[in-house]
Amino acid sequence: MISKYKDLLDQSPNSELATLRLERLLQEDSVRQYLHESSTEWGRVFVHIITVSNFLFHYLCRKPETINLIGVEQNELSNIEKVTDIEGLRLLKYRELLRITSLDIDNNIPYEQVLSALSELADGILNKALELIEADQELKWADNEVPFALFAMGKLGAQELNYSSDVDLICVCANKEDISGDVDEYHSAVVQRIRQFVRTLEEITATGFLYRVDLNLRPWGRSAPLVMSIDDTEHYYEASTEAWERFAWLRARFVAGSDLLGADMLERLHPFKYRQTLGLDDLERFIDIKNEMAAIRRKEGCWNVKMGEGGIRDIEFFIQVLQIVNARHHPELQQTNTLKLLTCMVEIGLVDGNEAKNISESYLFLRRLENRLQMVDELQVHDLPDKEVKRLIIARSLGFSDIDSDATLGKFNQYLSHQRNVARQCFDKILLKGQEI
Repeated sequence: MISKYKDLLDQSPNSELATLRLERLLQEDSVRQYLHESSTEWGRVFVHIITVSNFLFHYLCRKPETINLIGVEQNELSNIEKVTDIEGLRLLKYRELLRITSLDIDNNIPYEQVLSALSELADGILNKALELIEADQELKWADNEVPFALFAMGKLGAQELNYSSDVDLICVCANKEDISGDVDEYHSAVVQRIRQFVRTLEEITATGFLYRVDLNLRPWGRSAPLVMSIDDTEHYYEASTEAWERFAWLRARFVAGSDLLGADMLERLHPFKYRQTLGLDDLERFIDIKNEMAAIRRKEGCWNVKMGEGGIRDIEFFIQVLQIVNARHHPELQQTNTLKLLTCMVEIGLVDGNEAKNISESYLFLRRLENRLQMVDELQVHDLPDKEVKRLIIARSLGFSDIDSDATLGKFNQYLSHQRNVARQCFDKILLKGQEI
């Protein structure tokens, strides 16, 4: 039976592994029917998925009927309101990941849509998980509501989430004068909810898990309270001289909880993010950030697609510095998404159109590469493997092919070098010694 799929297997990133895995899945009626009825293209995508992604292969072994999600454009989020428990949320997440991965590997939609789909999935799950937790009667606070707001930072805030990235969150609660009842009890209830929320997202079961959560971007970091009032949060940032905190809030987005608290917090922090003027102290802090990034890049080891020289962070830093410098006077730059910001910068003359096209191509390729690394085992991986066998699988999964392995790797390495050079130039051109804002 396996011989009839020889062409698909020969096109896979690793034909030997693909053969073993396909033999296992051909034991399932739904898989045989799908391959019989689907187009050659979607059959190719399926074989690529089970070759590249260990966790999705094992998922398909447990849930072979979900193979019918491959190539489906409509997302699963319309069904999220029907979910009644956290296990149902986990099942929905992995159905969506399989669907999104198939569109990623097929590579026939703009890659921005893949990043957006991963972000929309996280938004939906965060909101539904919070809703299920709040329905738990044991977490009620004197039968009152427990208002607080959750802000997504980083890639989720920018609506360009990875396959397996931590979800960076900051929480804010109401001021004591806005609470009817004992303030200490209210604060305790909020902390209890947040802890339960994080445990729920991070719990690993046979199905998998929802998201790893990072709360360390909050004021004073790891050792600080999990949540502060909106007044205290505002006062903290009014006094902050940490440039990285301004960079972090540039991509902050309200994602769950109280709409009123969310809107109020973002309005209050608007002057913190987009200052009217920038002084020499600001310039020095930006240079310090760049120097820290440069030091990280010099560390030995595998090349890191996120932090390494010519990596994703080079482009993000370039765009965020231009945003901080110009957003106060150009309100269209007061948004969170990297490539939408780049488009706006072209429109107002901050970046040349051809240069922006090259930056966008580089950024999207590096993000595709990052997601390829993470879709293997659903781990937060950023290091590109040095071993040729592993790198070859990644290269082939990204569409690089030639007469033999060496030629394929040569094509991939050459293209990667070009895109890294574009990113590196972004990093090098911003805040050079003696440059003034």
